Amino acid sequence: MEKSYKAFTLTELLIALGVIAILCVIFLPVIFNMMPKQNKVMAKRAYYAAQAVVSDLINDDKCYPDKTSASGSSYRAGFDDGYGYKNCKLWGGEENTGTIESEGDKSVKFKTLFRDKLGLSGNGDTFTTPEGMSWSFSGGTGFSTSSPTSNGLYLVVDVNGSDEPNCSDTALASVTVCADTSIKDFDQFVMRIYTTGKIEIVGDWAEDAVQVNNALVDQ
Repeated sequence: MEKSYKAFTLTELLIALGVIAILCVIFLPVIFNMMPKQNKVMAKRAYYAAQAVVSDLINDDKCYPDKTSASGSSYRAGFDDGYGYKNCKLWGGEENTGTIESEGDKSVKFKTLFRDKLGLSGNGDTFTTPEGMSWSFSGGTGFSTSSPTSNGLYLVVDVNGSDEPNCSDTALASVTVCADTSIKDFDQFVMRIYTTGKIEIVGDWAEDAVQVNNALVDQ
């Protein structure tokens, strides 16, 4: 007795491929929209890196001893302390003894220590981290004892370095609004770092990416 073998006909195969193609057209956009955008992932990474550094610094009594109980000109709210201390490496310690006796620049002190906490050498307002993100201290009013909750520095982050679009949904400091209104995957945002150690995210897309309520990010 001869065995009978059944197989798909060419028509059936084409119909099956057509159904698969239709399903791909329907579901692939949904899947891609559900996946987090790379720039949002990097924005969250940048925020938590900055938060960790700021938290470490504001609680580092070698460089920022607690002076909130002091009075008069000795009072300090946090990063408004520009003095160097012998146990504070890079600012008053072994490598910079010149700032122990007289107060140095508060912002320069913070920037120097910030870079060091990220494991970066050198100085200056602009630097790049190993994952390719560009960081820049760009403006702000500086750290203030008299207005610690309203004064601070702007830290601009471009999460993909020099790659486009190099813009955001909010203009501030060196950040501009994207001229092309169809762009939704922004790559730049600003963090405002206050004297007290609070970090505020500026820009709706970055705040949404990080998913942090600015009212709750006091250190």
